[in-house]
Amino acid sequence: MSAKRFAAVALALHLLLLPALPGVAHADDPPGAGPVEQTPLGPITAQDKDLLVKVRLAGLWEMPMGEEAQTRGASARVKEVGAQLASDHAFLDERVVRLASQMGVPLPDEANADQQSWMAEMRSRTGAAFDDSFANRLRAAHGSIFPVIGTVRSTTRNEAIRQFAQVCNQIVLKHMTLLESTNMVTDMGLSKPVAAGAAPGNAVNADPVRASAQLPSGGPSPLAVLLMCLVGAVVTIGILRLLRPRNNVK
Repeated sequence: MSAKRFAAVALALHLLLLPALPGVAHADDPPGAGPVEQTPLGPITAQDKDLLVKVRLAGLWEMPMGEEAQTRGASARVKEVGAQLASDHAFLDERVVRLASQMGVPLPDEANADQQSWMAEMRSRTGAAFDDSFANRLRAAHGSIFPVIGTVRSTTRNEAIRQFAQVCNQIVLKHMTLLESTNMVTDMGLSKPVAAGAAPGNAVNADPVRASAQLPSGGPSPLAVLLMCLVGAVVTIGILRLLRPRNNVK
């Protein structure tokens, strides 16, 4: 094989393999998307996986609180809203568990620390006090995750994630409207969510999921790095052979 042909083949191999390497972010990926991972349903980013975790966590506390609103709440409207939220999150939970299983994404089995504090607060209250806590805690949580869903919906490269985010976007918007219809949402419900008893300055940044519950972003695996280095070395050798001075033929 000629040096020129060898270099061309090596370069083509390098360009072919690089996009498929797991854990390698690409220039056209959205900012903050994280490394890309291959799944049976196509490539997903850390941002895509994080959405699945967030939706699962939301259901783990909003479903039981919606159900308990039927016995703890005083307002008929709060009870109606609670029943609808519980039903919708049961639907979302079934979908997120199935989708995560198909993609190999691990999901939590219990609410995080902040969410548990909100449940404890609501379970210590009945009547009007429960209604106020229910409307504001859930409105703050929904308002926090709403922009996260929108970002994934508009930037993900995975069709299954895009369809799921579309459904989540519609349901979360519906829930915010329902919670506001109770006429009990105050500034607390329109602010970033905080753990029960915490000062407003300790607001959870961007969403109701604590950092400890988020999936690690990770990076390229050692095998992927080694493969990249080997392919790069082959390309380099090919280019050097191509550019090597040749003796004039007499």
